[in-house]
Amino acid sequence: MPDMNWDDLRYLIALHRRGSFAAASAELGQDETTVARRVRRLEHALSAQLLFRDTAGKQRLTELAERLVARAMHMETETRHMTELVGMDQRSLAGTVRVTAVPVVVDRILVPAFPGFQQRYPDITLELVPEGRNLSLTRREADLALRLGPPKTGGSDTLAQRIGWLEFGLYRSSITSTPGKPPQWILYDTAHAYLEQAKWMSAQSDPHSTTTLRVADLNTAIEAVAHDLGQSLLPVAAGQNDVRLHQIKTPPTADTPRRPVWLLSHKDQSHLQAIQAVKGWLSNLSWGASGQMQDHS
Repeated sequence: MPDMNWDDLRYLIALHRRGSFAAASAELGQDETTVARRVRRLEHALSAQLLFRDTAGKQRLTELAERLVARAMHMETETRHMTELVGMDQRSLAGTVRVTAVPVVVDRILVPAFPGFQQRYPDITLELVPEGRNLSLTRREADLALRLGPPKTGGSDTLAQRIGWLEFGLYRSSITSTPGKPPQWILYDTAHAYLEQAKWMSAQSDPHSTTTLRVADLNTAIEAVAHDLGQSLLPVAAGQNDVRLHQIKTPPTADTPRRPVWLLSHKDQSHLQAIQAVKGWLSNLSWGASGQMQDHS
């Protein structure tokens, strides 16, 4: 059997994480042909089949390939640890940490806060992945995950800690084209009516009034409010930094909801210094209001 090139395992790991040659090639910065060639070379070195096509015609990893990937990911973690040890010896934290969260958290909270992180940790590369679905830490689709609720999957391999509460406030456009006119409510569609902010607005809005705009996520709600299409409940941490929005008072008997912010990590990576640095940064972010609300009602 020819000697196995351990670097080829990176291509198998990427294929495992991403589920397709196209997605794996995007992660690795290589074309699909190269990814396929490196996996075939690994098969030849092992004299074993690593891929097969399922009934839908999609490429899947064989049982042997899955077992190889599990071992290879441990090697990947140890390699990162050794890289960090060298960085620590040089008095510098270095590495790449991949963080996933819902788009509104990435776009409106993490991106504005990034300059402070970059100044403190100039040698750590932060990969921000705005994703509505829950990426798998076990499959190493991400190193860290921020979720607005307690974890339901991951088991004993996942470490979870609540790092704050995402507070909500009622917002309108800072420049309204119809002063004095009560704005419409920007509510949620039926599929997302279970969200805490959706339930709060449904309880506060006039059940007999009509609304011509419903949304499915917070980013869309923010843009709708900014364009003076109505009022909606938005995260204060996002709204307070957007000059297009202003927060208005809510009835004292109607406390606005808040959602817990959970930080998830994989226990096998808990010792990595770069990941610990990012976890510390995320834990210290302001998820609620950082100042006094201005009354524009």
